[in-house]
Amino acid sequence: MFTFIFVGAFVALFALPAASNLFAALGEKPAPNSPASELSPGLKELENERAILVAATKKANLIGLGTGICAGAMVTYLLDAIFGAAIGALAYTFTAMLITASKRREFRTNFKRQIIEKIVKKHGLSYDKDRGLGLDEFFTIYDCTVHQWSSEDLISGEIEGVRVSFSDFYAAKMVKKKNNTETVVLFRGVLFKADFNKKSSCVTQIAHAGSRNLAIYGQKANMDDVRFEEKFDVYTTDQIGARYVLTPALMERFREICERFGCPVNAVFKDGQIFIAVETRRDDFEPQLGKSLTDEATLIAYESEIESFTQIVKELNLNRKIW
Repeated sequence: MFTFIFVGAFVALFALPAASNLFAALGEKPAPNSPASELSPGLKELENERAILVAATKKANLIGLGTGICAGAMVTYLLDAIFGAAIGALAYTFTAMLITASKRREFRTNFKRQIIEKIVKKHGLSYDKDRGLGLDEFFTIYDCTVHQWSSEDLISGEIEGVRVSFSDFYAAKMVKKKNNTETVVLFRGVLFKADFNKKSSCVTQIAHAGSRNLAIYGQKANMDDVRFEEKFDVYTTDQIGARYVLTPALMERFREICERFGCPVNAVFKDGQIFIAVETRRDDFEPQLGKSLTDEATLIAYESEIESFTQIVKELNLNRKIW
């Protein structure tokens, strides 16, 4: 009798939990064609690195908070409360960032090599995390003074025979105030450039109503698509040429692209190319520390972000000479 009780207890305490863990592990195995399965080599190590960085960030925040409080209290005692609060906030931010700076750089580099580069290569494109489109492409769409700018995460190659390149882009200007200098962000998002097979000597621009600092080409052109004109203005150096470039189908697809991104999108057709600026207002193609890399939804989100830009070629039918 006691033998059966002992065996039953052993099974309950050890065998059943082990079996349930085994079944759970088997159940968590990614599907053969899922993003997790395609990115699986090294994914566990990268997730461990993310978890360590999250823990280090929390610890750094506590240390930074203590440093900020001490620095702020000292400055408040010596000078005034407003200046003390400002110094305290700066001390907190600087300390917290400094402690985790090297870990963040290393994780970011490994993430882009392990996740972004592999997703890009799956689309038959090349990736360079340190390069990007330049000011020439930016100034094709915008007309403003730029004091600071950066560009990275260049994705380039051919999609259905169309040469394409796009990258993350940031531009800002410095504005002098009474007591300080303020950084004003002019653009944060993705610049996109591709071949446009419709030959036209004119320059035609699609300008989103919610955008600012746009370069204006020629005169405004009134288009026949009412829904399109609710969001966009069209400017061109040739009224007839603009209607040749912007067919009803192209305007509809461009409007759908803008709705899909959920942010202002601008374009310029010039010299056999199309230049597009997607004002996402974020640093794209970057890791999100708060989301697990073993979560299928997280990997799908990274893949969808890149695919949304590669789809522009297909959605606008840029590989066709005639619509």
